[in-house]
Amino acid sequence: MKEAMGGSVFYLQVGDFSRVENTFVLSKPILELNAKTESHLLLDGDIVLAAKGMSNFGVVYKEEMGKAVASSSFLVIRIIDCNLVMPDYLCWILNREDTLAFFKANAAGSSIPSISKALIEEYIVDVPPINIQKQVVEVDWLQQQEQQIYQSIVTLRSKLVQKQLIEITK
Repeated sequence: MKEAMGGSVFYLQVGDFSRVENTFVLSKPILELNAKTESHLLLDGDIVLAAKGMSNFGVVYKEEMGKAVASSSFLVIRIIDCNLVMPDYLCWILNREDTLAFFKANAAGSSIPSISKALIEEYIVDVPPINIQKQVVEVDWLQQQEQQIYQSIVTLRSKLVQKQLIEITK
């Protein structure tokens, strides 16, 4: 992919991912929209799986992020029938500790481990009814929000204690 000044397509890289916000934080589009990039554009609901390196994670691409293409560090998983499997549910499965442990144990390469497309295809996923998938996704989202709130409390409490200590020493 060739970078272009004034491009209109984002090029997703592992470094663009924010663990705090659990999404990609993109600065500016760098790719030009042409026939080559258009054939690789992500679609709403595609799962972008970081498949190379020590840090593996999946994120559901949302079209409101803007037109984007994933770098070769990612595998793109496109669900054919979202009435059977929700992208957010499959992404939750891919991000579970047991799933990531399986991928790490079976990854190719020693210095830079890589999850192959074949490994993803052989992984068996339990697919409950859509209403159960929705509940799982909702509870997972709430749990992530809870963690962010706790982290905010820890940060604010630390600032408060530091401020109090400064006041004491004056």
